[in-house]
Amino acid sequence: MESDKPQSSFQAWFDACLVPDEKAEVAHRLRQEAKSHFESLCQPSETKSSISSTVEQDLSNASSSTSNGAIATLVSILFPAFSQINVPVNHKITTRVRAVNCLIGALEGSSSLTYGVRQGVGNFLIELCHAESFEQDNDDIAMMDSSNSYVDGANLTSDEVTQQLQAMDRASQQRIKGDSPPAAEDVRDGAILGLTALLQSRLDIFPTQQSQSPKASCPLEEAIGVVYQSMQLRMESAMLGLRYRCENEDSSNNYSSINAGAGYETIGTGLNVEGLSKLTRMKRSLCFKLLEGALNGLKADKLQLEQLISQQALMSKEKMEIGLPSPLSKEMFKFASLTSFCLHGETDPRCLLQLLHLLNKIQRTMLPLFLSASTKNPTIRFPTVEVFDAVAPYYPIHFTPPKNDPHGITREMLQDALMAVLCEKGVSYSDNAPTVKTSDDNDNENATMTVLSARMFLERLDPTKFTSDYDPPSSPESEEEDKLDALRDLSILLLPSSTISASDVRFTQITAAFVSELSSSLARAHEEAVSSDKTSDANSLASRVRKFASSFACTLAPVSFNNSDVKLRHTTLLWEAFVHDSTRRLASYLSSSPQSMHGRSSTAYLAALAAEGGLPTLGRVMDVSLPRLLDLLSKNEDSPNADDEKMAAAIRGIAAFMSSCNVALRMRDQDNRGVQVHPHPLSKYTSQILQTIAAVLKGMPGKGNVGPLTLAAAVAFESALTSVDLSGLEEEDIDVIEDLLGLMSGVVLNQGNNVGSESTARDEDTLLKWNESCARALGAAIAVGLGRSEDLHQNGRERLQSLAECLLPKILASSIEGSEPSLKPQFERYDWMVLARACANGSQNVSQQIVPSLLSITIDDLRKKVDAQEQRSQKFQCFSLMALAYLIRCGGPNVGNIFHGLSSPTATPLDVINELCLPLDQESLQNEKIPDAPRQVTRQLPVGMSHLQLPKSLAKDEEMQNATIQRAYSVLPFLVEAYACPSSTLSSDNLVAFVDQILPPLSELDEVKLYVAFPLLAAVLNGQNDVWKVASPATVQRLQSMTTYIAQFTISADHDSFSRSAAASCLFAILIHGDSENDSSGENIKNVLDRVVYPAVTESVASLQQTFDGAPGFRVAPDHACIANVEAALNFMALLGSAAACRGGRYSQTADDIATCLIQVACNGSSSAFALKSPGNEAQKHPISDRASVAFILPAAAFGSMLSVKNGGPFWRQRIIHKTLPILTKTLQEQATSRNPPALGSLAVVAHLLCSVSQTHLGESNLRQMIPTLIAGLVYFSKNLDVLVQYDTTTKGLDVLSTILAALTKILRISPEDVSALVYVFINFIVVFVIVILMLLSAIPQVTKFIGVIIPSLLLLSTCNAPESYTPTQLFALQCLEIVTTRPNARHAVLREKDQVAAALSAMIDHPSKIIRQAVVQVRNVWFTL
Repeated sequence: MESDKPQSSFQAWFDACLVPDEKAEVAHRLRQEAKSHFESLCQPSETKSSISSTVEQDLSNASSSTSNGAIATLVSILFPAFSQINVPVNHKITTRVRAVNCLIGALEGSSSLTYGVRQGVGNFLIELCHAESFEQDNDDIAMMDSSNSYVDGANLTSDEVTQQLQAMDRASQQRIKGDSPPAAEDVRDGAILGLTALLQSRLDIFPTQQSQSPKASCPLEEAIGVVYQSMQLRMESAMLGLRYRCENEDSSNNYSSINAGAGYETIGTGLNVEGLSKLTRMKRSLCFKLLEGALNGLKADKLQLEQLISQQALMSKEKMEIGLPSPLSKEMFKFASLTSFCLHGETDPRCLLQLLHLLNKIQRTMLPLFLSASTKNPTIRFPTVEVFDAVAPYYPIHFTPPKNDPHGITREMLQDALMAVLCEKGVSYSDNAPTVKTSDDNDNENATMTVLSARMFLERLDPTKFTSDYDPPSSPESEEEDKLDALRDLSILLLPSSTISASDVRFTQITAAFVSELSSSLARAHEEAVSSDKTSDANSLASRVRKFASSFACTLAPVSFNNSDVKLRHTTLLWEAFVHDSTRRLASYLSSSPQSMHGRSSTAYLAALAAEGGLPTLGRVMDVSLPRLLDLLSKNEDSPNADDEKMAAAIRGIAAFMSSCNVALRMRDQDNRGVQVHPHPLSKYTSQILQTIAAVLKGMPGKGNVGPLTLAAAVAFESALTSVDLSGLEEEDIDVIEDLLGLMSGVVLNQGNNVGSESTARDEDTLLKWNESCARALGAAIAVGLGRSEDLHQNGRERLQSLAECLLPKILASSIEGSEPSLKPQFERYDWMVLARACANGSQNVSQQIVPSLLSITIDDLRKKVDAQEQRSQKFQCFSLMALAYLIRCGGPNVGNIFHGLSSPTATPLDVINELCLPLDQESLQNEKIPDAPRQVTRQLPVGMSHLQLPKSLAKDEEMQNATIQRAYSVLPFLVEAYACPSSTLSSDNLVAFVDQILPPLSELDEVKLYVAFPLLAAVLNGQNDVWKVASPATVQRLQSMTTYIAQFTISADHDSFSRSAAASCLFAILIHGDSENDSSGENIKNVLDRVVYPAVTESVASLQQTFDGAPGFRVAPDHACIANVEAALNFMALLGSAAACRGGRYSQTADDIATCLIQVACNGSSSAFALKSPGNEAQKHPISDRASVAFILPAAAFGSMLSVKNGGPFWRQRIIHKTLPILTKTLQEQATSRNPPALGSLAVVAHLLCSVSQTHLGESNLRQMIPTLIAGLVYFSKNLDVLVQYDTTTKGLDVLSTILAALTKILRISPEDVSALVYVFINFIVVFVIVILMLLSAIPQVTKFIGVIIPSLLLLSTCNAPESYTPTQLFALQCLEIVTTRPNARHAVLREKDQVAAALSAMIDHPSKIIRQAVVQVRNVWFTL
């Protein structure tokens, strides 16, 4: 009964196939049911039968309980559906489609099948793919379709004809929707799908229960033979199914047999797939999936084969390898060739991507089998040439995906897939893979894919050698990009990636002849790139060619010369071919013409090879290049007709090779943990190089000039000092170095600071380069002489150490001496440059000797007695501190680390701060023998300036305090530069503790200290460092506790603006980076608001109000100090708001409150915190001339400064806009009912919002209310500009006008449609504002022509004769006037105003300001060219 159950299911499926309906879902349902049923059969049964004991019984039970027998039963039951027995004629195709879908589901659900089942079912499906099977059926369907293709209206009425036509139309629509009956092609496609599922299923070698039992013996030889047969069957079936699917009715008659493999004894494929191109894209994709399914099955068979061979090797205790039978090798060859043939002419990117992936999978699966050393038929190779010929026409990929492409295929995807085939990505060559022959006789038939691909890439990189086939791009820029792409592809192909070792066996696939060809092509491409006068692309190409060549040479460089290792010997031959020939060929230019283009490019190329090509390459390049250059110099040294340019080029070449040697040895030290190379690569050339340099430099006075030759010699001397092994120098060589250092020190110490003096140099620029070269060489000498302590006791270095120790004090003494600043911008302090180069090139020991010395000298300079009147009469200059700032900027990271890492008892940066804060007459107190006068004044009240003194001495104290501050400010920029470096985190704790001790300031001296400390603390807290990550908890706590005191200092008007600004910067950094755990609720900012800000705002506003009340009238200027106090308080309030907004979280509510308060006062005049006096009716008509109206600008400007902060996340600004925009829009709606101009407060808010916030965040509806106000303000200011310039003594009105123009510039640049569509609103804006708003909110027609309202306003603002303070605003107006002309939608309005604008601008040509004249000319030219 169990055996009848599946047969009953199969019979039900067969009955469903015969149901005479046209439902498309029936086939899908049958496929899913069959798949589920066979998946259950493949799962292991919980109850195993114990009755079966023989193989015959196993086979009987397997017919129903395993997928193999069930498949055979299903095919026999479904066979009548395919043979057309008892099937209605009009239902043939539908029945076949359903039956084949049922079979597809069964195969998809079967995880493993035997060889016999796969062969029988495969032959059956291959027959279904044949076009001959459906010839008669297609004729029947064609006759049925043709009978309904027209309407015979001979005996029909017009209504009857209409009805039949409508019926035909409905039938056609049903076929379009998919309801039409299936066609014969669907059966063939279903057969392809079924064959795909069949071929990719796993091989089941022994399917019966008895044979799978643990006691059963497994004949390995027979099993291996079955696997080989399975692999061959998969290849044959896939190729035959593809051939039958591609043929049409005409070509099907030429084939009468489907016997697998018949007639294919030759290696050629012999398969006819010419009909493939006639198939649709979807049907071609099905065919390619068939090939991929067979390949997946082959991969599974390969894994099984490896397991069986491993078992056999264990049993025989011998090493076993896969050996492919000759028939299987032929079928695999034909399969790969056929797949390559399918790629020819493919244009659809989806199919192209599918085939490229398939070819790469073929390479990964089949190549290791073909490369096996034990292949039984070694004459049959993988069809590499056929694969390359198929993919090569697609290189390089030129593909631009269409817009809104639903498939998502990009050029990068196609390029990566193509490169995977060309580079054989994923193919692992075994250690015993055969090595290609070293000789290359241009036999492309036996070439490897690596060589073929590399030559194709070289065709793009070096087109001069491949002129016949290469078609370069049209433009030079595109050609450069093309070569860069080719070089990138070469790198992918030949250079090992980070996951592959340098000893990648891929090099066994290239020959020495090809490597020599590659070397020549790279040298030619490099020379062309160097000689090109094109932009940075050519330089980039030359640099990348050098990088590739050196990396390739380093990869090939032999680690050892072991002739017994075949692969190492082959790699060594490749390295010889790449380095040896090209090195000698390029070095020939060095001995003949090093100054030519050939010589310079050869020098750069060889130097790059030496630097990064490995130690063997370094030695080879040095041995070939340096003797030629030295020989050239020796021949021309004493010649009176010597070519200085040639000799200079030779010396520069020597310098380049020495620097390359230095780079190569440093790289090796990093990789080998400091193990030295012996002998040094330059040891045999060092003495001759030094003698040559000395001969050139010592002969300089005799020639009487400084030219390119001496400059080159100075550069070479620097390279020699940093590159050669000084421990092996002879005494005469050290004497040469000493003489040269003496010569150069004289240049730096005597001439370096007198650039403007007369000189025997050819030109001043040459003298500057000469001084710089000498300074660099001296810095290198000090760096080497005072280098690592373990190196100083070597032979030869002791004298150099003494030379450096003798030279350093002289340079330090020169660096602290004053020098008259040159009027030329290229002025340099070359003594400072010496110290900077020494610190940058030397070890930490060098900086430890220089930095503390300069710091001690700085403190000594600050301790010198300076009278207050003398300080006031001349600016104090501390050259030692200037030198320290220069070293921190140019001397490398060691300088900053040592400067900020100094501690007692040595001088520290904190000592400098203390000395700057001391009163200038402190030493006079010591001279008067006042007891206990400390060097560092403490906070005790009875001491110093805070002591209670008689009134006659207060003026002197104030003068002393101002002089002290003036001296501190004169050197503070250099100290700030020192604290802005990343190393300042080392001393940040000390600086914070210093500031914490003097907050709050209890004396005038404490205030002086804060004036010095706040700029330094601001540089630390806001610098490019990790101070907030490394600061200790105690330091963070101290900073948090300072906030109230810093806020009081910032808001107080008793301090100067520079220190208040620095304090505000410190406070902002503390608030946004402070400790969130101790202030999670945001109480810190709230306390500052309540205790400091709100009282100060209230007091300053009340003082300003009293000024307004005490001076009635419109034309009286307000007190500038009162306005400044209000402005400072409101700006500080905005700073707190922006800090809270950037902090986010619980602080956001505080930010909302501050922003709401500011915008309420700006728009309405009052808030819960403070209020301003509302202007009267008369003042509202002329707000520019009213002092109370001007006061409304201050909170609006503070609100704008709050929005302009760039810190914080991306959403806090949107939150504030959401909270404040309703207040603004309500005010604008109320003002719309008035005939007065827009209020200055709301106008300023609108301008700041448009400048600081994107239009997307503001919203279209809000913009329609804000832009009218903006342009109305522009019109009002343009008509009352004379009043603004005359009575706006605080320039607040000009600030609003500048903001309006900035907002207008942004709108015109970004979205001109908003302006051009809304300009119509402002024609009668001043007359009646209500009508304008109603028109604005309604549908506006084409009103672009009314942009003429803005142009006259801008013209008035651009052409007025105003004082110099109006110049920036006038430039803004001219810029807007120029931008208007670029709007294509406003061209008619612009042309209408052209004559008026041109005439007005022509009258401004003689404006007294040069910058205005230049801007007017530019704008006028733009208008003239319309």
